[in-house]
Amino acid sequence: MFGPSFTGEHDVPFVLPAGGRVAAGFLPMKRPRKPEAAQASNVFQFSLAGLIIFSLALIGISSFVGYKLTAKNQPKLAETFARNPKDKTQAVHTGAWGALITRDIDLERPVEYLTEEVASPKPEVWTFNGMKPEAVKAFFAQNGLSAAQVAGAFAPGTVTETGNSTVLQPSEKFLLSLDGPVRAKLYIALAGSGVNLYLDYPYIFPGNVIESIYNDSRVNPEDLALFKQLIYLNGSVSQLSDYPFLLTKIPTAERRVALARSMSRQSAVLAGLVINPDTDIDKIASYWGNLPNVRFTDIRPMMEALKQLPEGGNLSLFYLLPKFARDRLYTFPLPPQAGEPTMDCHWSTFNFGNDTPDNRFNDPAFAVDYIRKNYYQIAAPSLCGDILLLMNDKQEVKHSAVFLADDIVFTKNGNNYRQPWMLMRIPDLLATYPATPPMKAIYMRRKTD
Repeated sequence: MFGPSFTGEHDVPFVLPAGGRVAAGFLPMKRPRKPEAAQASNVFQFSLAGLIIFSLALIGISSFVGYKLTAKNQPKLAETFARNPKDKTQAVHTGAWGALITRDIDLERPVEYLTEEVASPKPEVWTFNGMKPEAVKAFFAQNGLSAAQVAGAFAPGTVTETGNSTVLQPSEKFLLSLDGPVRAKLYIALAGSGVNLYLDYPYIFPGNVIESIYNDSRVNPEDLALFKQLIYLNGSVSQLSDYPFLLTKIPTAERRVALARSMSRQSAVLAGLVINPDTDIDKIASYWGNLPNVRFTDIRPMMEALKQLPEGGNLSLFYLLPKFARDRLYTFPLPPQAGEPTMDCHWSTFNFGNDTPDNRFNDPAFAVDYIRKNYYQIAAPSLCGDILLLMNDKQEVKHSAVFLADDIVFTKNGNNYRQPWMLMRIPDLLATYPATPPMKAIYMRRKTD
């Protein structure tokens, strides 16, 4: 008896055990008295010694009052980073995890990782396996293309028929004839059918990422104009699938690198804990100290040192994560070599606490058995190490991530080397996997927790 099928970006589907609940969705002073006349006329007399003592007392009192006033008006570190409702770049949220301080950052792929990719761009090719040209034409017509656009797609020299398959090399004229709505309807219909890598796994630009690309001064204006023309919306999220075509239209490698780097931008979260002089380290230990391959005893001396500082300090979340996550967080993988594991979301999620990665998580049968033996479903995450699964309306699990604290997860969005390991907020993660109807988030917990 099994429930939803569990799929990765290129994984063979496997099924999760049924049962459990599904989360419904995705904290007076008294008025001073006037001096009496007799009090106003009082005269005090001091000896020299008494005057010295009185002066010292005044200095002591003034210093104490000054300190209290300064301490009262000096904001705590957590208050210094208080979140502006109009600015998502920084926040402090307090909970069982402690005072979690976060800030939004943008990650881009290193230039060295892009050189080969953009050096000699190849033409865009669409391969329709098991479909004759007439079937492809009918599919195009059913998904928003006009008769003229269908004819343009099959212009002379663009189509090759091999057996029962049709290979189409779309022309510039055809691709530029598609406006945003038509492109969206066709490309979303083609997604997942194996026609083209970037149709199956387009560039996705959630939130403000697309605007940051539009405003990137490194990108040539002509290249940016073509980029904008190829963008289409999937719900409220901007996407681009014509990456090969885009690269072929940019004349120099330098300009291709500039645009490719800008397009690789990923919105992530930088996180740490605020350690104040009054921070309860034992409480933090009870939340973070149970992760596998993390020795909280080694972290405690640094926390205690930060407590001794007058205003405390921040501790990077790096120190609280297992080695697997520390080694990969905020980095992009190199292109995989033959025989290497598929470093997708599921491989990353279920290796999160492992000292050495277990490549058996690339095997669907092993993965489903591991989940059945080690996890049960919960309504909402509350412990570091809980698992988030994104499920579509077909009961297919399309993504997995590891819950850390507040609304922050450790994630690897995709099995390709364009995606880094990073921390994200759950709402932003949902936006990265657009679907109609939207993905549903469900949560799992280890049976030993």
